[in-house]
Amino acid sequence: MKFDDLLFTYLGEFGKYQATQFILVCLPTMFTAMHSLSWTFTAPDVNHRCRLQNEQENTNYFLKNDVSPYIPFDDSCFSSSFTNNSEKCLYKKCTYQNTSTCPYGYVYYLPNNMYTAINRWDIVCERSIWKATIQSSYYVGQMLGSIIFGILGDRVGRKKVFMMALVMQIVAGLLMPITPHWLLYAFLRLITGFSHPGIFVIAVIIGMELVGPSKRKISPVFTGGFFALGQVVLGILAYFLRDYRFLQVSIALPTVFFLSYHFIVPESPRWLVSKKRYVEADKILRKAAKTNKTTIPEKWWEEIDTMNENGDKSDLERNHGYSDLFKTPKIRIRSIVAFFIWPVVSMVYYGVSMKPDFLGGDPYIAFIFGGLMELPAMVVVYCIIDTFGRKPLLGGGFIFCALFMIISLFLGDLNLNWIWNLILYSLVKGSITIVYASIYTFTPELFPTVIRNTAMGLCSTFARIGAILSSYVSMWLVTEFGKLYMIIPFSICAIIAGIATLFLLPETVGEPLIETIEQLENLNDKDIILTETKKLSMTDELTTNTIN
Repeated sequence: MKFDDLLFTYLGEFGKYQATQFILVCLPTMFTAMHSLSWTFTAPDVNHRCRLQNEQENTNYFLKNDVSPYIPFDDSCFSSSFTNNSEKCLYKKCTYQNTSTCPYGYVYYLPNNMYTAINRWDIVCERSIWKATIQSSYYVGQMLGSIIFGILGDRVGRKKVFMMALVMQIVAGLLMPITPHWLLYAFLRLITGFSHPGIFVIAVIIGMELVGPSKRKISPVFTGGFFALGQVVLGILAYFLRDYRFLQVSIALPTVFFLSYHFIVPESPRWLVSKKRYVEADKILRKAAKTNKTTIPEKWWEEIDTMNENGDKSDLERNHGYSDLFKTPKIRIRSIVAFFIWPVVSMVYYGVSMKPDFLGGDPYIAFIFGGLMELPAMVVVYCIIDTFGRKPLLGGGFIFCALFMIISLFLGDLNLNWIWNLILYSLVKGSITIVYASIYTFTPELFPTVIRNTAMGLCSTFARIGAILSSYVSMWLVTEFGKLYMIIPFSICAIIAGIATLFLLPETVGEPLIETIEQLENLNDKDIILTETKKLSMTDELTTNTIN
C-alpha cells in the first residue's frame, strides 16, 4: 500500500483537520506578502529639487521667487505660469545651473506628512539605483533562503524550517523602522527575504502533503489568495500611514503571534513517513482522524511500500541532493523547464507589482486594485485547473500576460482615461497571477517526495534571479527611460515560458504524488493517466464510505 492510499482512504482528502492546519500555515503568508512589497511604499517616487546654496534645512519645496536660472521647471511647465506655492508646476529633478548634480543637497515635496526612505537617505539622482539595490537585497535573501531551507526542509522537517523563518522575519521586521543607515536597512531586507521561502514555500508544501489529489489545488490557490490579501492590506495601510516607519511597524508587530505555532502546528506526516518516523506520524494522524471523525488501522506503517522491485534499499531511505534533479532523463527535462519558467513568472509578477502605476494613475489605487484582482484569478484557477489541466492555465497565462502588455504598449500614446489603464493593468496582473497560482500546484507534482522540497527550493532560487532583475527594471530603468524597457523583455520571456510549458512538460492533473525517483522514471505517461483515474475514483468512493 502506498502512503497516499492509506492517508486518503482512511483520513479523507480534505477534512476539518486539514482545513484548520492549512488556514494556520497560510496566515503568515499575508505578512510575507506585505514585507516583500513594502519597499514600493517605503521608498516611493518623491518629487525633489536641488537645494540652493545657503538655503535653510527645513525650507519649502516651492519657492516664492523665480529661480529658473538655477533650478529650471519641468519640461511640462513654463516659468510664466508659475504662481506662489503652485503644486501644478514642479521643478526639474537633479538639475542645478545646467548640471546634473546637486552640490548642496535636496529639497523634497512631501505632502500628507509623508516621510520615506528616499528623503531620509537621499536615494535620488546618482544614488537612485540604490532603490533597486535595496529591493534586490530582499530577493538575494530569498535566493539564499531557498537554497538553505530547500535542503533543510527535506532533511530536518517542514515545521522546524517554518518556525526558524518566522523568527527571522519577526526580528528583522521590527528592527527595520529604527535602523540608522540604508546599508543596514538593506541587510535587514535581505534577512526578511531569507525567511520568505521558509514561510511561503513550506506553507504550500505542508498544505499539499496533507490533502488528496483531487483537492491538491487548494494549497497553492488559497496560499496565493492569502498572499493577495496581504497586498490589499499593505496598500490600505500605506495609503493612511505615509511615514514608512509606522508602516513597517504595522506590518512586523502582528507577526509575533505566530510564535505560538510551535505548540499548535505539527510536522508534516508525509515527511515523517519518508524518514520512517512512524510513531510520530501515527500520533499526528490519529489526532487528525479524531478531528475528521474517522479511524485509521493499527500499525498502518507495516503496510507502506518501502522497497523497490528488486528488494534493494528504498529510495526513501537515503538523503538526496541537487544532483539528483539531473541524473535521469525525465526528471532532467522537468528540472530544466521548471528552472526557466520560475524566474520568468517571478520577474513579471514582481515587476508589475512594484510598479503599479507604470501605465499611469494613482499608485495606491492601482496596487490595491491589482491585489484585489488576484482573488478572482485564484478563483478561476481553483474552479478550472482540474478540468482544463495545469498546462493550459500555466502556458496560456504566460502568453495572455505578454499579449496584454504588448497591447498596453500600443495604446499608451492614446492618452486613455485612467480607468482603462487600470483595467489593462488588472488584466496583466490577473494573467500572471493565474500563472503563479498554477505553478505552485504544478511544480510539486512534477517531483518525487524525496526531492520535492529540494526541487521547490531550487525553483525558488532561480525565481529570485528574475525578481532581482525586475527590481532594476521596474525601480530604475522604467523611471529613467520609460515603460518600453519593462514591457519588451517581460513579454518575450513570458511567451517563451508559455511555449516551453505547453510542449515540454507532462500533465499531472489527477495523478498521485510520486514518492521516489525510480517511480518517476518507470512511469508510462499514457498508462498512468488511465490507471490513476480509476484509482482516484475508487479512493473517492472509499473515502466517502469511511467519512459517512
